[in-house]
Amino acid sequence: MPENLLQKMEIEMKEKREDMDKAAQAHLVVAALITTVTFAAGITMPGGFVGGDDHLHPGSAVLRKSAAFQVFIITNALSLMLSSSAVFIHLFIPLIPTEHFFEKRTSFLQIAFWFLLSSMAPMVLAFVTGTYAVLAHSIIAIPTCIICLSFVPILVYIFLKISWYAL
Repeated sequence: MPENLLQKMEIEMKEKREDMDKAAQAHLVVAALITTVTFAAGITMPGGFVGGDDHLHPGSAVLRKSAAFQVFIITNALSLMLSSSAVFIHLFIPLIPTEHFFEKRTSFLQIAFWFLLSSMAPMVLAFVTGTYAVLAHSIIAIPTCIICLSFVPILVYIFLKISWYAL
């Protein structure tokens, strides 16, 4: 190979690594934020806790029998698990042996990205269902849910735009 072409390829690889590093840092921040938010949402239960010693289950969630609350718990846990998995992948990437590091790192970063992306939908659903569980008897429950669920058509639009550019 001509030396000029080899230098050009090395420069392109260096630029790709730098871009990948920047993206990985941004993804790690987002994954940590989602993990933090979903953890906090799980600890501070919508509707609060049953208080006092005169109840059958003191300390349990007030809304534990509500279907919306149960969906909140499941979607919040799913989002927490997916975003935490993305964080752990980012933490273990530096431990990849140097042999074939770039290819393996790219593969792990793609997995972490999909975990992160997959954690966002259940996070939004957890917010919607938690809000609905608390506001079920209020006039603002349905409009709030509709506003939050507008995330879905926006997400579809973005995916369509990205897939259009990928062609």
